[in-house]
Amino acid sequence: MEKINQERIKEFYNSVANVWGDHDPWHDYSKKIISAYIAKKTFFCNSIVLNAGSAGNTYDIDCKIMYHVDIASDKIKNIENAYVASIEKLPFNDKSFDNIVCVGSVLNYCDAFAAISEMNRVLKNGGNLILEFESSWGFEYLGKESYKKDACIITTEYIESQHTQWLYSPDYIFAILKAHDLSILNSNPFHIIDGIFSKFLNDQISVRLTKMDTVLKKFPFFRKHGNNIILHCSKK
Repeated sequence: MEKINQERIKEFYNSVANVWGDHDPWHDYSKKIISAYIAKKTFFCNSIVLNAGSAGNTYDIDCKIMYHVDIASDKIKNIENAYVASIEKLPFNDKSFDNIVCVGSVLNYCDAFAAISEMNRVLKNGGNLILEFESSWGFEYLGKESYKKDACIITTEYIESQHTQWLYSPDYIFAILKAHDLSILNSNPFHIIDGIFSKFLNDQISVRLTKMDTVLKKFPFFRKHGNNIILHCSKK
């Protein structure tokens, strides 16, 4: 499988002040949804948590100990229990963590199979994985070669910079999780209909359509087409 240039990614994220972008409605909404999803989970309390690709964010998780991993060293250099590493090769022993968080579309900068394999390796039996990724089924990619592809590399613009990342289909990610005995307990698609309108409208206007996510995700057809999906998985 083709690889993304990790050095370029590291340089990019070390160079930006805010990895979520400054005054970026699309990514502000993404962070809001991810944070709200995590806040509803009570299993973090008194647990040892791996924040995989954290960029220094804690998402206000209340836990016993949090370990941070990121390839962007500047983002975690002043954080306790922080390791500069790729989630494709984690510097921890097997079954080290009670729970793992991997959000902010970190998975899209990695070989998904390798990354999920590693997170599964360091997760204890009965542990939880919160995983978020960008989907090739998103309406943003409708009409493009990448639309509905299991795995493909795209070039996109983010914080006034061109960079590359993976897109993965939900079925592809679900299959990898199943192969590692990770059961999906819950999924939450978001950025559903605004993906279409982002082609024609600026982010300030199109992101207003995110209010429709709550209704649209109740319908199977639209659930498949979230640009982003956040999952709660459990290891058997």
